[in-house]
Amino acid sequence: WGLSGVFDYWGEVDRHQKIDFLNGLHVLSVPTTYKESKGLFILEALANGVPVVQPRHGTFPELIAVTGGGILVEAESPDAIAEGISQLMSDRGYREQLGQQGKEAVHHKFSDDVMAEATLAVYRKYINR
Repeated sequence: WGLSGVFDYWGEVDRHQKIDFLNGLHVLSVPTTYKESKGLFILEALANGVPVVQPRHGTFPELIAVTGGGILVEAESPDAIAEGISQLMSDRGYREQLGQQGKEAVHHKFSDDVMAEATLAVYRKYINR
């Protein structure tokens, strides 16, 4: 795919460096081979308007369905990941659409207030039994 020359490794970063890093991306892909159970990095990317290309396993299908901020590809397939990234890199309009959808969804569905209220709702449900 000829993409190996355009990737950099940043190592561990603090919050501000992470935001700067995410703001410099066009697309994020973290092709885990294990079934990721949380996917916080997906929400962080989407919150910054960065669309994602992820394998179809773990929590990724649910996050993409809820946010509309990326595409799913065959798991454990380097070709599928590369094709997904290439698709978004070659179609700026689609890439920006997914990024905007993801950003709006994260800010509306996963904000601190929304998550706190959802947690309180669970507590109320079980405390009021």
